[in-house]
Amino acid sequence: MIFFIKEWPNRTATLMADNGAVLWTFCSVEEARKVCDEWYRVQGEKVDYRLYTLEDQGPPVEYEGMQELSSACCAVA
Repeated sequence: MIFFIKEWPNRTATLMADNGAVLWTFCSVEEARKVCDEWYRVQGEKVDYRLYTLEDQGPPVEYEGMQELSSACCAVA
C-alpha cells in the first residue's frame, strides 16, 4: 500500500491513500509517519519514504472545484 502525507501551511498533515482518499488529518507530519510506520509493522512490510516538495507558484489554482496542492507531500511505500 502506498500512502501520501500532505503537509499544510499550518503544519498539520493529512494522510491519504494512493487513490487520493483522505484517511485522517494529524497535528504534524511526525504523527502521520508514526501511523504509517505502525501500519507497515503490523503488515510485516518494509517502509520506504520519498519526499516530494511541490513548488509554490503563486496563488492556488482551482481544477474542477479542487484546489491545487502546495507545500510538501511525502509518499510512503
